[in-house]
Amino acid sequence: MVAARWVAAGIGFAGVLIVVGPGLAGSGGWYALLMLATPPVFAASTLLTKRVIRHEGPTRIVFWQSLGVTVFTLPVALWVWQPLSIGLWLLFLLCGVMGSLGHYCITRSYHRIDLSATQSARYLDLVWASLFGLIFFGDLPAGTTLIGGAVILASTLWIAQREARSSRQESLSDQAGAGHADPEKPAADTRICAQATPDRRPPS
Repeated sequence: MVAARWVAAGIGFAGVLIVVGPGLAGSGGWYALLMLATPPVFAASTLLTKRVIRHEGPTRIVFWQSLGVTVFTLPVALWVWQPLSIGLWLLFLLCGVMGSLGHYCITRSYHRIDLSATQSARYLDLVWASLFGLIFFGDLPAGTTLIGGAVILASTLWIAQREARSSRQESLSDQAGAGHADPEKPAADTRICAQATPDRRPPS
């Protein structure tokens, strides 16, 4: 099952390359290189989170990661800071709440399932970003975005179906094992009690 998860993750990553490929081939300059540098950084953060989740809860992990991001990015933000209206402050607050909630859900999933099972689903960020861009800003997705989104969605649905099937099979196996074990357990307990009880009959 682990191999299937990594296959789905690889297919999802191929969909990501289809989506971002035109942007990398354009005139983005060194900003395109920065975009290419983000996947290994996020991968390192994911691996560290998976390791820390064995000893700490998701709430504490999200708090410290959010605090770390604030400390490292606040000086850069202050350098180009502009006054904000109340509406923008509310939007920033909404972004913070939704981002923290999404980060908590991701961290929680690392505690419950294997890391490879979550990666293809994370690629859906591009699909949602394109959908929200269309709804709120009227940005029509390019053809590569639609093709890449279809590849990402297909990999996610495929691994989700395999995970659900595997979970059902494990549940049925556990129930079958419990059903076979229960009828014999009282008999075994009776034999143990019979062996442990001393013979109290009076001597003849």
